[in-house]
Amino acid sequence: MDVVKEVKLLKYQMSLMKHMINTEQYSFFMFAIDHEFEENQVQAFLKILGVFSYRIKGEDISVLYQDDQLFSPFNLALDKLYVSEQPTVEELKSVAAKIFYQEFELEYLLCSLEKQFIQTAVCDFFLQCLKPGSK
Repeated sequence: MDVVKEVKLLKYQMSLMKHMINTEQYSFFMFAIDHEFEENQVQAFLKILGVFSYRIKGEDISVLYQDDQLFSPFNLALDKLYVSEQPTVEELKSVAAKIFYQEFELEYLLCSLEKQFIQTAVCDFFLQCLKPGSK
């Protein structure tokens, strides 16, 4: 099978799979499909949410700090990522832009993660920060 036919087949199969996915139950997966995220992008972002979870809770993140190859394609400064202070919305926006190379509604991403019960405390923290009138 030539490459063009193979790509068309894969796109058609993807379209069929999107109809089979329960969007309410797997909202983040659908978000990832719709925005054509690659596996390494999703893995890196989810790991960063884990780091943010430690930072939000004020837990020791020194156990996490390492020269992580997962982040190397995205030019993320590990010394800034593994600081012992609360993460900010600006930091989240910056990290998302470096990992996903595209703009999208951050609130939609956070809601899709929260609906799928992925790092709900972190998502709630940032969603509260995004509300009008909050710092």
